[in-house]
Amino acid sequence: MDDQRTIAEMNSPRKAFRVTARTGFVVAAAMFLLPLVLPLVGAGAHAVAIVSMTAAWAVLASASSFAAMAATKPGGHPWVHQLWAIPVAIIAMVPGAVTALLVYGSLASAAEHAPT
Repeated sequence: MDDQRTIAEMNSPRKAFRVTARTGFVVAAAMFLLPLVLPLVGAGAHAVAIVSMTAAWAVLASASSFAAMAATKPGGHPWVHQLWAIPVAIIAMVPGAVTALLVYGSLASAAEHAPT
């Protein structure tokens, strides 16, 4: 049986994927960069900031998955990309945690030792 859907009907979910991907890229950047403000304003070091910065990497992997789903050809199977999104998000958290600890720790240390 041939697929009788119009191109607009087939592209509709892809628009949702594009919007979700763009939102995810913005949210990931905000989740990573905004916690860096805490040591600069003298709020000290907070574990929540490290968790947020680490989770930003998982959000970035998920947004990449949605971007890949948006790029599938009409009539293709965009959900196949979800098969790799979850393991990649989990694996991405390891370098994300290391990067978050190094960046946040060095910034918090520099802010703590800065002359007042």
